[in-house]
Amino acid sequence: MKFAIVALATTAIALAGCVDDTVGGPGASTYYDCGNGTRLKVDAIPDDMIQVQMNNDEPVRIPAVAAASGAKYTNARHTFWSKGDEATWIVGRMAPMTCKQVTMPRVM
Repeated sequence: MKFAIVALATTAIALAGCVDDTVGGPGASTYYDCGNGTRLKVDAIPDDMIQVQMNNDEPVRIPAVAAASGAKYTNARHTFWSKGDEATWIVGRMAPMTCKQVTMPRVM
């Protein structure tokens, strides 16, 4: 009887790990809310680059550069700099936006 209870509990714990209705994990997109209706979708891509999509705009690819702390990606027009669950997003001459990482629900 004890064996059956332990086996049932172990199975329940293992199955609970399979149920995940949020985005995350290796190869998944990371989302940021920058306020004023601005959202970023960030994906890591090969060759030390990221792809950033702001709202419904065309995604842009940005290469990694050295940073004293956090992860920094920049090109002639875009800069994305993240540390922990916060990021700074700059496009052209616009004022830098401070963005906070958010969890997005999976679409089933």
